[in-house]
Amino acid sequence: MRKYGSVHTKFWTHPNIQTISDQAKLLAMYLLSSSHTNMLGCFRVPVGYIAEDLKWSFETVLKAFDELSDINYLTYDAKHSWVFIHSFLKYNPIVNPNQGTSITKLFYDVPKQVKFISQLINCLIEHNEFLPEAFLDTLETLSQPFRNQDQEQEQNQDQDQKQNQELIMSGKPDDVLPNQFVFEKQNPEAKQNRKLLKTQALDVLQFLNEKTGRGYRASDINLNLIIARLKSGFSVMDCRQVIAKKNREWKGDSKMSEYLRPATLFNPTKFEQYVGELVIPKEEAINGIN
Repeated sequence: MRKYGSVHTKFWTHPNIQTISDQAKLLAMYLLSSSHTNMLGCFRVPVGYIAEDLKWSFETVLKAFDELSDINYLTYDAKHSWVFIHSFLKYNPIVNPNQGTSITKLFYDVPKQVKFISQLINCLIEHNEFLPEAFLDTLETLSQPFRNQDQEQEQNQDQDQKQNQELIMSGKPDDVLPNQFVFEKQNPEAKQNRKLLKTQALDVLQFLNEKTGRGYRASDINLNLIIARLKSGFSVMDCRQVIAKKNREWKGDSKMSEYLRPATLFNPTKFEQYVGELVIPKEEAINGIN
């Protein structure tokens, strides 16, 4: 059991938090600081426990959960009584190898049948600083079935779009288009954008290998870290500059050179810091000047 909890100072001013009821805010604070909370941000907490601690009815607890779910703050699996706070590791990052080991143990306690298991795996893949390498390999293996499901869903959506397009071209009435709403909602540029991000991530990973003389594989764990930074608004140039700068600083240090790896360089919190340190001209990153 933890003796203390951490609440980020921006909690109260976040636009989403300001839109929810006082009960939902109190539930969020309870989940961040109660005795049930752990450093993974994913734990078992039956509704009855919350109702007893806060002196609420079951209906009030469930309504507050719904509000927090609507703003994408958490996912609650009522069947198994487990909750996952989506941004917990973002604001409570893993700070040392001992915590990484503890996180591993906590993950294995989570029932693999909970509805948010794929979200939890992806969260750990992104926030993987200080996690054991063997555990990261396990996460990669566990994430594969979910990626296959996503690919199958994309294929089904593509097939639905093709069928709907054929129906439209045939001139048949609108009422025979069973998936018309889905078809209209689809973004034709989304798939192309995913391909572009992966291509950019591969370019960054190749640059890292060239600068450090290493051979990091183009695995989903490595690429997803880079893609996440690109999605958050950083450019390929930013990534290359960070790699070039940290390579110059760390390559001669036997201890620090170990951190010339995707898990450290593209960790969300650390990458923000590294970009803030940049003072070199962009040409230096492009040409690989030492």
